[in-house]
Amino acid sequence: MPALCTAALLCIFAPAADAPGRAASAGPAPAPATEGRDGPEAEPDATDEAEPDATDEAEPDATDEAEPIDAGATDETADAADDADASDDDASDDETAEAADEPGPTPVAAGKPPRIDGAYVGGIVGFGVALVRVNDLTISGPFTAFGGSFRFGEYVLPWLGLGLSIGGGGGVRAEDGARQQLGQGQLAVDFNFVPAPKRLNLQLRASFGFGGGAVREADVPGRAGFGGAVFGAAARYEWFPLAAKRRPYRGGGFGIGPELGWLGFTPAASGRPMSNTIYLALATTFYFGS
Repeated sequence: MPALCTAALLCIFAPAADAPGRAASAGPAPAPATEGRDGPEAEPDATDEAEPDATDEAEPDATDEAEPIDAGATDETADAADDADASDDDASDDETAEAADEPGPTPVAAGKPPRIDGAYVGGIVGFGVALVRVNDLTISGPFTAFGGSFRFGEYVLPWLGLGLSIGGGGGVRAEDGARQQLGQGQLAVDFNFVPAPKRLNLQLRASFGFGGGAVREADVPGRAGFGGAVFGAAARYEWFPLAAKRRPYRGGGFGIGPELGWLGFTPAASGRPMSNTIYLALATTFYFGS
């Protein structure tokens, strides 16, 4: 009886022990069958339906599938740019027209510096007539006078100049065969006024100082003289022919022009000796500029 039980147990457990071996050697189990046409289909294997390679189905390049340019937008942009340019041109034309309508400064004030300016040095040479009276000689007519002066100073303001002048001259006359000679000289302080320094190179001068002179007559010994205070007045106009080329942006320059003036040695009392000379001279002056 015990042997029969042992055999029965071996028959029961022997197939179960061999089952794993048979299962391993049998290979993979077949896929389950589909559940019919209406049932859910099994998902395909990842290896059978793999996603296509990124390099095979790459996204098209942005340059290949660029968005088309809107012709209407381009035309609108060009029209806007043309309108902006036209408005700028109109504004520039309006500003130019307004600037042309506005009265501009005079050429002298705008681009030319003053010519009568700064320190100066110069002189005059001229001729004229002199009316002389002395005590010991009879003088019934005017002298033909000639002379000149040397001047220097500085313009302290555009319209005012201060300076000194040293000058002298002489004269001759003849009456009834008698020949008379005149000589005189002076030292004076000059006040020069420029009425319009930016428009006209015109000067007005007033002077005062001291001086004297004498008259000699042929075949008459000695001389008859006069002296004391001396006064003067003159007007001068000058041109600056080289200043525009050599000093276009600096004041001053070389000036030349005519001068008409009066020089008087006043008498100390009524009937005393005196001399009055009216002259026309050529004046030359160099202004150094400020």
